Amino acid sequence: MTLSCPEAGPTTVQESDAEANRQLTTLAGWRKFIDGPPPSPGRLSPGQLKQLSPTEQDLHDEDRLDHHARMLTVSTSFVEKTRICGRRLVLLNRHAISARRGLMVSGLPGTGKTSAIAQLGRAHELLDRARHPQISDRIPVLCITVPPAATARMVAAEFARFLGLPVHPRSNMTDIIEAVVGSAPIPAPVSWSSTRSTTSRRGRGPAPRSPTP
Repeated sequence: MTLSCPEAGPTTVQESDAEANRQLTTLAGWRKFIDGPPPSPGRLSPGQLKQLSPTEQDLHDEDRLDHHARMLTVSTSFVEKTRICGRRLVLLNRHAISARRGLMVSGLPGTGKTSAIAQLGRAHELLDRARHPQISDRIPVLCITVPPAATARMVAAEFARFLGLPVHPRSNMTDIIEAVVGSAPIPAPVSWSSTRSTTSRRGRGPAPRSPTP
C-alpha cells in the first residue's frame, strides 16, 4: 500500500536525469529521500495531451511512472518495530563508553528489510533536524552498501563516497576516516549500513541487511 503526494508541475529532462542518478548511498540522494518523494507531474486534459509532441508525451509518461514508483512507504508493524528498536539502541549507545550495540535485520527477499532500515534512518534524521532547526549542514545518518566480506577499508571508502570524497588507491583506512570526519559536521555519526550479499550462501539463507548505530 502506498500514499500519493500533492500535484505539481512537470519536471525537465535535466531534472529527470539527475533524479535517476541519485541513490541513498550518496549524500544528495539521501537528503532527497529525507525530503520526500518527487511531486506529482499533474494531470493533463485530453486536449492538452493532444497538443504534446511525441517526445513531450514520452517525457510526461516517464514523469508519471517515476512518481508512482517512488511513493511514500506505509509504516507497517515490521517497519515500526525496526524503528523503535533502532531508536532504543541509539539512546543506549549515546552514553556507551565501550563497544556499542548494533542491530541486525534479517529475513527472506522482498520482506521489507531495506525499506525498514531506510525508514529508521529517515526517522532519526528528521528527529535530529527538529532538535537542531538552526543548523542545516549536520549529517546524523550515513547510508552505505557493502558486501558481507567487506574489509574495514572498504567500509571506510563507502563512507567517503557517501560524502562525495575522492578515495585514492594508496590511502589507508586511517587516512580515509580522517578525511570523512574532517569534511563535514557529523554529530557522533549514526551510520545505517545496508549489507547485501552477492555470493552463494548454501544452506544459510539470505544475507541480512544490518544497520549499525
